[in-house]
Amino acid sequence: MRPLAILVLTIVLAAGMASPATSADEALQPPIADAEQDVSDDYDPWQRFNEKMFFFNHDILDRYVLKPVATGWGKVLPDVGKRGLDRAFDNLGMPKRLVNSLLQGRFRGAGRELARFGVNTTVGVVGFLDVARAQLHIEKSDADTGETLGVYGLGPGPYLVLPALKPLTVRDGIGYGVDGLLDPFGYVTPFLATTGISIVKQVNERSLNLQIFQDVEDSVLDLYSAVRNGYLQRRRRLIEEADAARQAEWHPPSRAVAAR
Repeated sequence: MRPLAILVLTIVLAAGMASPATSADEALQPPIADAEQDVSDDYDPWQRFNEKMFFFNHDILDRYVLKPVATGWGKVLPDVGKRGLDRAFDNLGMPKRLVNSLLQGRFRGAGRELARFGVNTTVGVVGFLDVARAQLHIEKSDADTGETLGVYGLGPGPYLVLPALKPLTVRDGIGYGVDGLLDPFGYVTPFLATTGISIVKQVNERSLNLQIFQDVEDSVLDLYSAVRNGYLQRRRRLIEEADAARQAEWHPPSRAVAAR
């Protein structure tokens, strides 16, 4: 299984990273600040390797395989069908979000995930329609294992680009592998079917973002740095937002403060 391979690879890479000792004062700092404070938004000690992998992913795999297939996919399937399929794939990701919401102590988020899955799987025709959001205003609580590890203070580690995968850090690579193990459908679906579903999901997602990708490529001089910095900053922001949501759930403001 590819997620398991990613998990093993990132653990091996992480084992080779030097981790400086922390003082007692540093250990008392908030988890996210402790994990992120000394890591810049462009921490990339493996840049030479990453740039080669980025060249392969973007200039070869995407340009000559994924983009042409996604373009043809867009001509065959109307936009409404692609968006419905994207929502259905997202609906299948409920177990990962549910488990990580619980692990983060975001029980309201976990409840929203259960409610969304129940409504969208039934009334929403296995998730093709997001009835929970459109009619009941139930937003999904996006959460993954990499985010959970960050909430509890594990630093991101080096930025990492691997063949045929989206950008990662070592922490998110470990999280990606664990998320794959949390997917119950992988245990009941044949390997070839699981691989086929993964390919269709990636092609469909690329087809939905053809113009966005093109606009970025046309407007950015250093695409590698732009993708890296954008990914790292976005992940840091998501972890901060997840931690803030957890704090708000466990320590809600008093009525007097909320009334101000």
